[in-house]
Amino acid sequence: MREQHDSRTRPPNLLRKRLLVCVGSGGVGKTTVAAALGVAAALQQRRSAVITFDPARRLKDALALPRLSTEPHRVPLDAGSAPLDAMALDTKRTFDAVVRRFAPSPETAERILANRLYQQLSDELGGSAEYMAMETLHALMQQAHYQLVVVDTPPSAHARDLLAAPTRLGELLASRAVTFLKSPGALLGATGSSAARLAMGALLKVLERWTGMRLLADLAEFIDGFETMLAGFQTRAAEVERWLRAPSTAFVLVTTPEPDAIATTIEFYRELCAAHFHVAGVVANRVLAFPRLDAAASAEGPWAPALRTKLLANYADLHTLSRRDRGTLLELHNATGLPLLAAVPMLSESPNSLAALQRFAAYLAPDGWSDAAGR
Repeated sequence: MREQHDSRTRPPNLLRKRLLVCVGSGGVGKTTVAAALGVAAALQQRRSAVITFDPARRLKDALALPRLSTEPHRVPLDAGSAPLDAMALDTKRTFDAVVRRFAPSPETAERILANRLYQQLSDELGGSAEYMAMETLHALMQQAHYQLVVVDTPPSAHARDLLAAPTRLGELLASRAVTFLKSPGALLGATGSSAARLAMGALLKVLERWTGMRLLADLAEFIDGFETMLAGFQTRAAEVERWLRAPSTAFVLVTTPEPDAIATTIEFYRELCAAHFHVAGVVANRVLAFPRLDAAASAEGPWAPALRTKLLANYADLHTLSRRDRGTLLELHNATGLPLLAAVPMLSESPNSLAALQRFAAYLAPDGWSDAAGR
């Protein structure tokens, strides 16, 4: 697939983007690729940040950091490189910080933070993790300090939720269901009979006595507090939407040559295109590249005949798998038209240290350009 590479899609120009979003299914090395892109950018003198929304928190290990949190942690690269910071999403802490920052008054913020339902749901509410991820991204993108922000998304099923998050909370707060939860009597409308309203009130009181808590009152207070920040939520959501679709943003599909991973990647590419996101290309990880041995190479080596036979049989199997990898990557290209940005070979060393990660990053940089898939 070498003919698909060109100067517009190679990583040196990719690293000149303002925002890179790495997407893909689980287990393909997406976190490693995101971390390596950050390292490669820093080595090319780009002040960068890498953020993971993956609950597995593998980014900490890949960057050799003792801990990873919502606060930026400086990656200890060699002198001469630009700064590289890494951070991870903590939904609860991010939610609290958003409330404190954007509530109309300190009193409103404290009222929301003290609400029992908020305390229970702020890190479990459906969609809250994805929305807080977007809030974190918004805060990073506003900082002129970073020339590049690299996002390591969760596996693809959750990444779809992540990318849809900017408008979800605003739609929820504006919904008729929320209006009812704030004031259940509103369900009856202004024309409802007094008897019906009395019956509704009696029912709610019975429910509260039965549950032992002011459930609906707490919920109404929770939603009422958030409505005071609704305009801010919607404004920031719109800004994130614009950034995700800006020319300075690129999505990078990360995959392995495994047939299941390729099928998922093709499906995800189509969804991204349908949502009008710009996909720059593919990084293929763990690609086998064992060319066919000629007769002279097969005869080389000081091995006993029996051992030579086993080694050649093993190599033949690897060559067969290499052809499969080449075929599945060609299938991916034919289905999407995407360029192969890099093909990272199956490495004997897992990139679980900063030194190993820098060697991995070389495959995403000019001097480490890999054409393994085209052999």
